[in-house]
Amino acid sequence: MFLRLLLLPLAAACGFLAAEPAWQNELTPAKPGPWPALAPCSMSYQVSWKGMLDSGRLHMEFAPEDVKKPGMLVVRSSAKSAGAAAALFPHQSHFWSEIHPDTLRQRLFHGVEIGRRETVTTTVRHLAGRVESHEKTQPHGKGAAVVRTQVFRFSPMYDIFSAMLHVRSQRLAPGDRVTLAIHPFNNPYLLRVKVAGRENHNGRKTIRLNVEMRKIDRDTSELRPYKKMKKAATLWLSDDEHRIPVELRAAVFIGDVRAVLTDFRRL
Repeated sequence: MFLRLLLLPLAAACGFLAAEPAWQNELTPAKPGPWPALAPCSMSYQVSWKGMLDSGRLHMEFAPEDVKKPGMLVVRSSAKSAGAAAALFPHQSHFWSEIHPDTLRQRLFHGVEIGRRETVTTTVRHLAGRVESHEKTQPHGKGAAVVRTQVFRFSPMYDIFSAMLHVRSQRLAPGDRVTLAIHPFNNPYLLRVKVAGRENHNGRKTIRLNVEMRKIDRDTSELRPYKKMKKAATLWLSDDEHRIPVELRAAVFIGDVRAVLTDFRRL
């Protein structure tokens, strides 16, 4: 839950649909922008919820040293709720993403989310002209697992990590917009990012981004409101060679959530 809420706001041209939706004309070209690729690194964040300082922890690794996947950029992450948030919303997650480093297009996403009552395992495969998602919900008590497999015929699409890399690769001049079709878990969304400006934040130079999301109807390709996000989120990227998230603030259905960078290391 935490990583979905934090990174969904964070996060393609030419695809095929029976009737091209209007939002397709907004999409940023699929070719990555001119900014240099992110070097292998790790990032850690402290999560706050409704003003509670320590509500969770998030850790991400880009190209971890102990992973050997020829031709792929691997990103993995783990998150865990803490304190009062853990009592109300106990949650752990472990995500794995495989990305083509030259194009930043997705190959595979795999996630395991462990809550109070169930464990949800999601696998998303990005294939030629389509995305296939397989979700298994296993209750912790009695009851059979529920399995759902779905297909969305559009390409290219991105997950939360490849979308993040695609956005940071762009020019990001004030007023610039980046729009991507993303499929982070079992549903497609349209991610809209606008560069609001540059400012000092948390003691460093940053690029401030406004981040909005709309849900894409799987059957009609029409845009629908994303009810879990009450308004546009604000994301600050470091205004340096790394361009990593410094802080994210999002008003979501469970209340205001923030994630603040606490550690950054080159691997």
